Amino acid sequence: MNEYSRGAFRNALKQSGTTLIIALVLLLLASLLALFAVNVGVFAQRTSAADLRARVVHETLEAALSQGAEYLKNNRSTLLDPTNPTNSAYWTQCSDTDTSFPCGTVPKCATDPTAATYSSVTCAAGSANARRSNMYYYTTSSGAGYDVNGNGSTTDVLDKRSLPIASAQRISTTNGFSVNYGVGALLCMVKRQASGYTGPTQCTTTTTDAQGAYLFTITAVGNITGESAATTLSMTFGEAPKIPGAVNAPTIVASGSVDLTGNGTFVTDPNGGGNGLPLTVWARGAANQHGAGTVNTCYYEDWIRVANGVNSNSTYSFAANSDGTTSTVVTCTGNGNKTCACSTSISAGQGQLSEGSDILVNDGGTVSICPTGAPACKPNYDVQPSEFPCDLFQYIFGVQAWKDTDADSFCETRLPKVTVSLGGSPQSINVDEAFLYSSAALILDTNATRAGWATAAQTVASCAALISATHASSFTGGIVWDRTGACSLTGTIGWPDRPVAWVADGNSDLQGGTVYGIVFVRDTSDPTTIVGGAANFVSHSTGTIYGSVVVQGTGSKLNGSSAVVYNGTVLKNLANLQATNPASQVPGSWTDRYVY
Repeated sequence: MNEYSRGAFRNALKQSGTTLIIALVLLLLASLLALFAVNVGVFAQRTSAADLRARVVHETLEAALSQGAEYLKNNRSTLLDPTNPTNSAYWTQCSDTDTSFPCGTVPKCATDPTAATYSSVTCAAGSANARRSNMYYYTTSSGAGYDVNGNGSTTDVLDKRSLPIASAQRISTTNGFSVNYGVGALLCMVKRQASGYTGPTQCTTTTTDAQGAYLFTITAVGNITGESAATTLSMTFGEAPKIPGAVNAPTIVASGSVDLTGNGTFVTDPNGGGNGLPLTVWARGAANQHGAGTVNTCYYEDWIRVANGVNSNSTYSFAANSDGTTSTVVTCTGNGNKTCACSTSISAGQGQLSEGSDILVNDGGTVSICPTGAPACKPNYDVQPSEFPCDLFQYIFGVQAWKDTDADSFCETRLPKVTVSLGGSPQSINVDEAFLYSSAALILDTNATRAGWATAAQTVASCAALISATHASSFTGGIVWDRTGACSLTGTIGWPDRPVAWVADGNSDLQGGTVYGIVFVRDTSDPTTIVGGAANFVSHSTGTIYGSVVVQGTGSKLNGSSAVVYNGTVLKNLANLQATNPASQVPGSWTDRYVY
């Protein structure tokens, strides 16, 4: 073997050793990479599973917020006024220091744009900018009725302060995960503010200061038992009533004069002029009586008492609700020619109206005529211009449609028309008409030019169809609009639990019908500068309205033996209808920054 061959062989041996070492190193690295990949995979799987659980809880609570909102909307008749003895069992006032569920979801103070910094805002309990202490949280002795957080107890704070949505079928989760959750609610009665107020929205605990709008802040809490997945979500939604003035309207309200003719009976609003102060007729014009008939005003109990005792030819009954149940609204059923009557009148007249304390009008001076046999009474002073609503449409529906152009506190000129889409094309119409098109449940309009402006669901073809639809068992109550102004109020219109706001254009007359709700007679003059308004209401023969009559004009003849009977239950039901209280989420109110 030569020298060259021995060297080559030795080099080959050296290279074989190096290759082995490199191969072993590479194998070790591959093993490490494999182990690392397995670890990453396990970590990713755990992360994915945790993310899935978090998403399940989050999505469940998103649905829970909607479920809580629907529960409040569907039970609004018993959950709105926390100062009402019936409702007070559901609501407890928060304290300004209570940060527990759900009071802590709202700040102690309302943001005040006039303050230099938030910390400088003064918001002690009861002060103008107090927020938390002017709100109420939902709670009952039985609470939610189930274990909200899955801790084995149904008596902790979360359980006691959550809505009882278990009875309303709680949400079922999927993917093998079971989420414990509950929804708490806070109520804000929005305070009525003076004209020109620019501060923050305020809550109030005084019903008389409330404007009729409500804000609900709902907070959903949830977790998976044995897991760290837990979430808190909250959001605020509001309800602004479309007929906020319903509960405040006395028996008869007119921007012109009222003529109480014939033998009409008018049952007073017992607190229309303030607590314990009756108010039957409230008008910007005069109240008159012509003819030899007898007019009487009295309290509801007196009117019914005569039916049940003194006048043996009359009876009374409780009206039926739309679902067939018996309401608490007492109605009069006459036998023969006799119906309910007033045994003792607050105001009465036979040829000349003797104005008692319940007639608040403008007679051009003071009237000191007292009912026959009554002790001497002080004079009734004229209604001052600023004491009467400038725009009756705004007074009842909360939408300004008229303005005062001559500084006499009476809105005699229409606001400029607005353009809205009706029937698939833009239409220029008055503000009140735009509101009615968007809000009315039923509309009767025989004008060919306006054909197709109302939706198919709103449209009715005749007066008979309009009246029949309001007393169908499927009627949900609310605004009905007679654009013809030609429909006499006959038959039965509305229900005690689902009343109507009957809007008649230009004219309306009561002819033997029974109406549950408000009759609003709308001034249709356009353009106009008419003192008192151009609408007119009359009544003939018999018929009863359980609620109020509001006229943008005059009540030229309240004749015959008809009756307008103020009924607070019916009017409250009208104001609280779900159909007339649309709810919508407050923009920017959703948050997950709170933790419970």
